[in-house]
Amino acid sequence: MRAIVWTLAVSAMLLGCNSSSEVRGTGSTGGPADGGSASSGAPGQHSLTIAIEGGGAGSVDSADPAFTCAAGCEEAFTAGTGVHLTATAAQGSTFDGWKGACSGKGACDVVLKADLQVTAVFLLLPPPPPSEVQILVAFTGAGSGRVVSTPAGIDCPGACSMTVSIGTAVSLAQQAAVNSVFVGWGSGCSGAGGCSLTATADVTVWANFAVSTCATIAPPTAVTMEQYVAYPSQAALCRSGLADASGALAFQMMFPHVSAIDFVNRSRPFGREQTFASTEPNLIEQPSGFAAVGNAGYLGPRNVIDLGRWDAAGNSFGDAWRQAQNQASAADPAGGVLVAGDLSADGSSAPQHQAVMFSGGGEAVSVTWAQPLAAAGPVFGAGVDVLGRSLVITGGASGSITAQWFDHDGTALTGEFTLIASFTPGQNTWFETAPLIGSGLEVRRMDALPLTAQALLVVQSGSTAAQDAPAWMTSRPNTRLQLARQGTAYAVLPYGESGVACTQTVELLGSDGTSCGSRDYPIASGTCDTYDLTLGADGTVIQQLPLSMETPIQKPTGNWNTCTWRFWSGALR
Repeated sequence: MRAIVWTLAVSAMLLGCNSSSEVRGTGSTGGPADGGSASSGAPGQHSLTIAIEGGGAGSVDSADPAFTCAAGCEEAFTAGTGVHLTATAAQGSTFDGWKGACSGKGACDVVLKADLQVTAVFLLLPPPPPSEVQILVAFTGAGSGRVVSTPAGIDCPGACSMTVSIGTAVSLAQQAAVNSVFVGWGSGCSGAGGCSLTATADVTVWANFAVSTCATIAPPTAVTMEQYVAYPSQAALCRSGLADASGALAFQMMFPHVSAIDFVNRSRPFGREQTFASTEPNLIEQPSGFAAVGNAGYLGPRNVIDLGRWDAAGNSFGDAWRQAQNQASAADPAGGVLVAGDLSADGSSAPQHQAVMFSGGGEAVSVTWAQPLAAAGPVFGAGVDVLGRSLVITGGASGSITAQWFDHDGTALTGEFTLIASFTPGQNTWFETAPLIGSGLEVRRMDALPLTAQALLVVQSGSTAAQDAPAWMTSRPNTRLQLARQGTAYAVLPYGESGVACTQTVELLGSDGTSCGSRDYPIASGTCDTYDLTLGADGTVIQQLPLSMETPIQKPTGNWNTCTWRFWSGALR
């Protein structure tokens, strides 16, 4: 019995040795632990199990013996058979390698000496980039308009999309409809300028059209021109004319020692003439009547200003003298005159560095409020917005320009704050302001010799943060803004210039700067030296004739000229 047992044991050992599997080529060699297993088929056969995974698609092929496996399969072979396997990826997939009895990405060679398993891994390829893309235009905003493309294909509304080849250069042009304004592009383009893009993927471009502020604003009205001619009794420097809210007109002339103001009611050829002690008055129109701030005149002290008041008929309420230096003044749109600098509010106390609101035209001079300035620097400008809030512009430290806001009752809304961090003035530089629609002020830089004006900043009412003036302001140099059409629009008024076309234009703008129309006010043909074109509180456009067009006046005491003003009553009422 021992001999028999020994013989069987030796036979088993020999059988185990002869039945081991072999894997050649790029496949791995191993038994059950690496893809091989004991035979599970018929005696003398072994199975080859082929799996496909990875999310892609493909096939595993064998030429001899010939078979194809595309979705996983199992083949039986005589023991010892060699099989050469290749992997072929389907379109849109790629072969990523073998697992199980083979590895790598080459062919897989196995010899079936045991059951084997081979897995082919196929991965999906990313889709190829499209050869064409779509460009879509969509409208936003409450307004309306039209957008067309170059090359042609988009004409929106209507045709608002087009398909183009990758890499095509496309430009879009917009046109706002009547009573609408183009605000700007969004998404595929930005800004309010042109829209140009190169098509690389599907893209949507937003076109923002808003309802124009001009929808309810008429351009300057065509009215009959009227004219007033003054015959001064001595040589005079003619100055710009004004009108109050009732339509009463005031025309000023400067003489060597005093000034004169002719008050004119349009229903009569003349009202009355009043003299004013100042030789350099700043005449200020008011809702009712007129005010003036000027120096003390030829014989007065240099540190005194003269405050004058007249009603619409030209009746004077007397002059008020105040000690003042380095001062600036501005009109309150609701009535009143702001004066800031080193001045005495009541005429008897010592001058203080302060802002003072005086009463307006149509009544005697009185103090509404007076407040000290937080800034120690000199006053360079002042302004009052439609809420009655006052801004005083001062010189700060290290070349900066600062400011301070006061409420309508004089309460300090802010301390001193920086308007411009670094500023370089000219030989004679100051600041002027204009009330904005709703509230706030535009701030302009003014320079003399020659006179130039440039919008710099916009300051919201009571705010300590100034913004750069928008392009629609800065693109109109040497002009000033004035509220018109009952405060719903801006009139753009030109300052006087030398040697320019002898006509002047008033442009009307909406609150967002949209041009709502304009009207020319010709003076003569050719070129001439113009004066400031002014606008009365009632919407009357007033134009002063050039000196070259005035009529000479010859008297035994000397020769001088007339002063002539043309006006268009209520053209911007």
